[in-house]
Amino acid sequence: MAMDPITKEEPGGDEFEECFRFDNDLAFLAEVARRLARLAAQPGLDPEKAKGIDRAAAALKKLPELTPGIDVQIEIAHRMGGEEFSESYSYTVKIDPRRVEICSSGSQCDPAAGTNSFILESLTWYANGQVEYKGNRGTWLERVSYALARQHTLRVTDESELY
Repeated sequence: MAMDPITKEEPGGDEFEECFRFDNDLAFLAEVARRLARLAAQPGLDPEKAKGIDRAAAALKKLPELTPGIDVQIEIAHRMGGEEFSESYSYTVKIDPRRVEICSSGSQCDPAAGTNSFILESLTWYANGQVEYKGNRGTWLERVSYALARQHTLRVTDESELY
């Protein structure tokens, strides 16, 4: 499947449906779920973080069906550079009953020039059928793999009302 840069929006109202609508995105979201499942299986991971990651992966695998009560955000971040010049990158997966959002962002800090923040990819599917893409799905997967192979921080916010 080609992972070309896409910018796409579909009209949709404020009414929510019983399931999300996807074109060719289910394979991408299934791959995100697989990577999250591997992340949750890391030795020494806090059990609460693992539980939240497992919930997010299960919700992604269940798509296009909704997962009522799901509300999980996972952020993987890493830094590069030193005192002269540094970069930080963040990769986020957010799933709630109204949307699935996958994004990456970064910032560069140069003491002489200041800080520059930017969005790399922003992929969002709404339960009302609207879709918003900025960036490349394949590139997001490559970036998150790069971060996971290096020293990174992991933040999991799980406010699900499932159990």
